[in-house]
Amino acid sequence: MQTKNYYTRKEYESAKSANIADFLQSIGYELVRYNSCYKGKLHDSLVIHDDNRYFWNSQGLSGHSPIELYTHILLNDYGYTNKKEAYIAAVKQLAGVSSENIVPASLPTLARPPNIPLLLPTPYINNKRVIAYLCGTRKLDYEIVSELLHEKKIYEDERHNAIFIAYDRENRPQNAFMRGTLSDVPFKRNIDLSDKSYPFTLSGYDNSDSVICFEGCCDCIAHASIYKNNGLDWRTSHRISLDGVSCAGLERFLRENPQVTKVSVALDNDPTGNRAADRIMKELENKGYEVERELSQYKDFNVDLTKYNDDFEQEWEVY
Repeated sequence: MQTKNYYTRKEYESAKSANIADFLQSIGYELVRYNSCYKGKLHDSLVIHDDNRYFWNSQGLSGHSPIELYTHILLNDYGYTNKKEAYIAAVKQLAGVSSENIVPASLPTLARPPNIPLLLPTPYINNKRVIAYLCGTRKLDYEIVSELLHEKKIYEDERHNAIFIAYDRENRPQNAFMRGTLSDVPFKRNIDLSDKSYPFTLSGYDNSDSVICFEGCCDCIAHASIYKNNGLDWRTSHRISLDGVSCAGLERFLRENPQVTKVSVALDNDPTGNRAADRIMKELENKGYEVERELSQYKDFNVDLTKYNDDFEQEWEVY
């Protein structure tokens, strides 16, 4: 990186004292006023107070530094993959310094045209470790996982991460979620330039009039696995992942599937999930949908599944 891309002490002090909410709104990053704070429109678990304190529950982040928060936003929403570059860009932009070679003024990466291909990680030669992780560690049903592998909704990349893909109606990848499989606490993030309004979908029957929405991809599959393990037909409903608690994916799914009139909200059974579920259910009821809350016994349905299947073993094939 060239020296001109680094910041001065004066720029750093200016960035450190910037009002992050005002700055984000000035660049077109949408925030919604809520009582004495702002909430992110793209990420509704992001809360920014007037004194610069912020909480981003879905990311497990909190603090009061506008530089740190904007760095995370650049990494999550604007295509940055290098934390150092994102940090420098955050300082320069917050300080009001022109840095077009660091952050495009129009920030176009929030709106990747659907016809522009989503760049996905290179697949590994097989899916052995992802199958072991999903079916062994997470206890997901092997037949369901196998079907998703064949549909190319899941695959293993060169670094042995599990990649979950959401497609549009023309079968083009529009949103992809990465989850690590090689550590006790695997990392997770969206693939750069993903459009989060496209939900990861575990499809039911074509004529199904109901959908169940979850926070994560594994929760979708775990819920279907619980049905299957109990001799029930899991295909009677569609299942989608909202990639958190935003309703953007659900809104698109309902718009593109007008036959669906029943919605079960199966977000996590924790304070964040319960609050979001209440909000989503009220919005859907006002729109005339038949709505119900489906609660897991533990935090989420994948935890429920693992609690009951710790001793369950399966033999896995490699694709």
